[in-house]
Amino acid sequence: MKKKRKVSKTRNIKQIIVYYVTMLSVLLGVVLILLMVVTSLTSTSSVLKDSLQVTARISAQNLSSNLHLLADRMDSLAQEKALSDVSLGNGQKQQVLSEYKQRIEFVWIAAYDLSGQRLYGDGDAPASIVDWSHYPYLQETANLTIGEPENVDGIWQLSIGMPLLDREGSPQAYLIGSYKYDVLNDVLSNINIGAGGMALVVGEEGDIVANKDIAAMEKSENLYDLYGSGRNKKIFDSMLDFQTDSGSVFFNMNQHYIAYSPVAGTNWTLMIAAPGKDFMGILLWSVLISIAVILALQIFARRLIVKVADKISESLAIASKRLSSLSVGDLKEEVLLADSNEEAEVLTTALSKTVGSLASYIDDITAYLGLLSSGDYSGEVTGRFDGDFVAIQEALSSITISLNNTMYRINEASYAVSSNSSETSEYAKKLYDGSTEQTAALERLNSKIAMIMQKIDEIDENASHVKRSADVAEQRVEDGKRQMDDMLVTMDSIHCDMQEIITISQLIEEIASQTGLLALNASIEAARAGEAGKGFAVVAQQISVLSDQTAEALDKTSEIIGKASKSIEQGMRTANETAESFLAIKEAAADFSGISDNMAHITVEQKEAMEMVSDEVGTVLEIADTNQGLAKETDETASLSLKQAEELEQIVSAVKLKNCL
Repeated sequence: MKKKRKVSKTRNIKQIIVYYVTMLSVLLGVVLILLMVVTSLTSTSSVLKDSLQVTARISAQNLSSNLHLLADRMDSLAQEKALSDVSLGNGQKQQVLSEYKQRIEFVWIAAYDLSGQRLYGDGDAPASIVDWSHYPYLQETANLTIGEPENVDGIWQLSIGMPLLDREGSPQAYLIGSYKYDVLNDVLSNINIGAGGMALVVGEEGDIVANKDIAAMEKSENLYDLYGSGRNKKIFDSMLDFQTDSGSVFFNMNQHYIAYSPVAGTNWTLMIAAPGKDFMGILLWSVLISIAVILALQIFARRLIVKVADKISESLAIASKRLSSLSVGDLKEEVLLADSNEEAEVLTTALSKTVGSLASYIDDITAYLGLLSSGDYSGEVTGRFDGDFVAIQEALSSITISLNNTMYRINEASYAVSSNSSETSEYAKKLYDGSTEQTAALERLNSKIAMIMQKIDEIDENASHVKRSADVAEQRVEDGKRQMDDMLVTMDSIHCDMQEIITISQLIEEIASQTGLLALNASIEAARAGEAGKGFAVVAQQISVLSDQTAEALDKTSEIIGKASKSIEQGMRTANETAESFLAIKEAAADFSGISDNMAHITVEQKEAMEMVSDEVGTVLEIADTNQGLAKETDETASLSLKQAEELEQIVSAVKLKNCL
């Protein structure tokens, strides 16, 4: 299937000028817009972050100042001696608190014992502060503690605790005062950062303690739960590490610029956030206006460029038209001279001269090539060639001389080729016959090698079988020797035990002899004792009988032990002789295994050598086949060369040459 050629559309100079100038202006406009957008975004973001950071720092200081003012009031009240005087009753202390409440705007104020139960104070105060979130901190620190805002009976309150100290400086009670939330809300509500801006006070775990939007405080939200992306988490971690900084985050897929600063004297951090879209409106309008201006300038520039391109295109149209006809080989048409401007006139005049010169050169070259095509190499190039065209004339002359020399050499070579082809044909036939005989001999040799290889494989298999049998025999001999060594050790142990038994028997025999002597002495002493020694004489007599029986048993035992000892010694001699026989068998088996290993190794080497010989014979056989094919091709080529040499001689004889040699 033929592929369709892609036809490219030709554009004139006007289209090219308009296209590239327009593209350049559009590219320049796009670059300027992008540069303006990037610069504006960067500068706006930087200025906004710096401004928010300053606002956050000042607002945090204001919050800290307000909290310190409340803390100072509580500290001043705690320093009242009447509240620490144990001699006064709770009613008198209640009166002191009532006087302070009239001067300071407390929601309620009360005193609590160390267990958190109310001692005295306003009736609106809670009966216990055990559930107050900062009660543990008040107990641990024994110092001023600020609680988190709470909504009690529809009123947002901020509680501050202060210990009442005795003369030794130990806490004797806790004074708790509750202020209205306005002390925080006044600062947060005065932070104006756009229509969708936020101002938050965040606790140490990310909980929102205070919010510019009081209605949102009812939700008890956490920053990590609301906006817990990976990027936001890093900024929140830095914020809760009591650092002052600014950054860019995304809240609900909307970009916000935030700044944060710690509130001194507390575990809180003030965070303010401004939506990016609230501050980018002006930038967007400026970008749109810039785009509109650039588009207007693009339209004006395009119209101006079209007019200029029309003038240039009209001036070059005449030359372009003539060049188009020249490109298809039209050298006869007259060139029209342009008079619209100087450059176009020079161009058309030069084009007219060029076309005339080309027509003359082509006529001369055509006439000369006609002679060459008819086989006449004796002519020369006529006519006048100017400038770089002189090289064409010289090249044609050189070609003529080269063709004459080449044809002379070809004529001489054709005779030599004809004679050489005859000799080559004879040599090729002899080479082909010899290659055929060599191939047959190699094939017979290859069959013999295959038979030898088969026998070597059988020998290799038998050698492997012998090797396996030798290995098994050697292993079994090794096992028998090891068992015989174990038996020798056992026999040796039995022999040692028999020697011990003999020693013990001798000891018993000596004891029996001594017992007999003692029995005799006892009988003598009993006879001397008379009636009093009769009972002892009976015992001595029994001991004597027992001694005689023991001696008799020992004699029989000694006889048995002697026979057993002789048998064991005979068994040990036999076992030693057997062990020596096993050792000799093991050495013979090892020699047999070595011989079988050597035979297997020799068989492998013979097999590898025969395989190498077989490969070499195969290679030689392939070479012989190749030589046979080459010899046949050489014979055919020589015959063809002889025929072509005869044809070449006929062709050269028909060419007319100059006598230039």
